[in-house]
Amino acid sequence: MSQYITSKVASIKYTKGALPFDDKTYYYKEQTYVTGTPGNYTYETSILRSEDASFDVTTVIGTRGVVGAITLDDDFANEDEKKYLTDTLLPGLKTTSLDLNTKVNETLVLGSGDKQNLLKGLGLPYNTNEVTPGELAVNLAVGTQLLTEAKIEGRVFRKQYAHFCYPNNLRTNKQDRIRFEQIYTEGTKIDTNFSNNQRAFQRKTKKVRGSVTLPIVTGIGDRTEVDWQGQTLNPLQSAGAAIALDVFNRSNEGEGANALVNAGVNALSQAKALLSTGTVGSDVRSGINVWLAQKAVGAQGLLSRTTGAIVNPNLEMLFSGPKLRNFGFTFRLSARDVDEAGQVRKILRFFKQGMSVKTSNSNVFLKAPNIFKIKYQTFNTEGEEITHPSLNIFKTCALTSCDVQYTPDGNYMTYEDPHRTLTSYQLSLSFSELDPIFDSDYTALDNDNDTVMGY
Repeated sequence: MSQYITSKVASIKYTKGALPFDDKTYYYKEQTYVTGTPGNYTYETSILRSEDASFDVTTVIGTRGVVGAITLDDDFANEDEKKYLTDTLLPGLKTTSLDLNTKVNETLVLGSGDKQNLLKGLGLPYNTNEVTPGELAVNLAVGTQLLTEAKIEGRVFRKQYAHFCYPNNLRTNKQDRIRFEQIYTEGTKIDTNFSNNQRAFQRKTKKVRGSVTLPIVTGIGDRTEVDWQGQTLNPLQSAGAAIALDVFNRSNEGEGANALVNAGVNALSQAKALLSTGTVGSDVRSGINVWLAQKAVGAQGLLSRTTGAIVNPNLEMLFSGPKLRNFGFTFRLSARDVDEAGQVRKILRFFKQGMSVKTSNSNVFLKAPNIFKIKYQTFNTEGEEITHPSLNIFKTCALTSCDVQYTPDGNYMTYEDPHRTLTSYQLSLSFSELDPIFDSDYTALDNDNDTVMGY
């Protein structure tokens, strides 16, 4: 037998911009073509779209595969459907899938296998222990949206400072300088789209008015590091990994979870059997047995003790990950007049208050301290202030330590100004960058024309 069964209509709105007239609504049905006999039914499901609910004009925009994944037709699916397939179209079609499943069950007599295949083909859960690709995509889209919308209300903090400078004449001369500015983060946008070329974590920041400008001190530098570590992979592990990889590939072909778990658990045993047979000699098989016995009882060095050999670990230095850079600055601030004394005190407060923990509207949560943008500045031949091309550039940094010495000369001495400003302060700052450095960061600076030092 063969029969077409069609779902009810569902309207899906694509929200594409901040203005309501940017939105667009389409109407959808799902239609399955059922062939075969009871206990051996097959289903071919199509996605139908219309501009209005009457479906006077219908377009087939795509089909569902055997596990419910939607394949859009490049010629008939529109740009909204292609762009918002995971975020909008898949979740919106859940009502049509559920309705179509109900109608097929009401129309035909289905065996348990037929019911499972129908649910699977519509992207609906068909086993309490398994999740279909369609259901997984919906869960991922909904979960991502919840992560994006999550926030803790309120942030109690100082919103602006003045533009401080030490020494005072740094405002008017062309001396090279270092400038510190504050921003604060409102959390991070997490992107779970694996095919997207953007960073998976995009920080949302706002600026705090004000800055501190100081002369560049001696002893500045940067240290760039990446993490490389020695890693091992012996023949048994490599063979087991190859077998396990085959297990994962078989999951794409729809094998049950229990069968895949059992195959994965037995991967090492299969690897041992593989290496213990074939062309290898009896000495190799004997050595493998001793090594496995050593692992089984937790005896250290049993293979080396009994045979004078070890399993080849294939030691190799492998890339383990990036590292974050740290920077330290020490400034001696010695005021020469009342106005400069005020600047010194305010500079110290700028850093100490900026790095302090912020409170929220409740006593349940605390907000992160402000973070800092740091720039080496110089002047070009036209007298315009520019980023120093021969010194390193900083990514956004956290101020992890602020150390103020009030008697750096070993004596307690103050001026006779109203605030009793000390004659000298020593300010030591420790910063850590929030993000690692990538090759593409250098390219983004000058398109690899090497006009600046880079990071």
